[in-house]
Amino acid sequence: MKYLTPNKSNSQPNPETSPQGEPKKVGGDYLELLARWIVALISLPVIFISHIIAQFVTPGTPGYKLVGAIGFWIGTLLSTDSIWQVLFQGKPIFPWFETEWIGWFGWLQLLLNPLFWISFGISALVQVMEARTLRGKDPQQAKHEFEDSKQYTLGTKPTGNIDLTVALWGDYKAAGMKERHTGGAISEA
Repeated sequence: MKYLTPNKSNSQPNPETSPQGEPKKVGGDYLELLARWIVALISLPVIFISHIIAQFVTPGTPGYKLVGAIGFWIGTLLSTDSIWQVLFQGKPIFPWFETEWIGWFGWLQLLLNPLFWISFGISALVQVMEARTLRGKDPQQAKHEFEDSKQYTLGTKPTGNIDLTVALWGDYKAAGMKERHTGGAISEA
């Protein structure tokens, strides 16, 4: 009797057509997708507002620069009032905590007064000095400069010259702090 052996292609099931390999879609998957869409729709206004606010709080963005400029000019104007009163014995520019002030028509005359513009210039200079004192050098920038300088090495150290790597290392270690210590008196004044 002759034994028949089945063909190899007939004996093994085709893995591509096996329904067990694919996960079946269940109602839970559709509910999960629907829930994600609902959460996305509800959170859309919050996401939109957070993207707008991020423009005003992320360093380097136009909104951040705008807020900084507005703060600088308002601070300068408020500081101008103090300098105007102390140095030039002028009437207060703003009515806050004062019994009398320059008034609305006084503002028009004030813009033509050169002493006011001198006070404004002094105030702006003080604001710039305070900002520089508080800001100083960015520690990341100082670290980057130090790391860049380490690639330059000399066979022997020259005498009488400043070693760039040592100077930048000191700059990196003091970044943001040296200006605060030396300029503290400026911002307090």
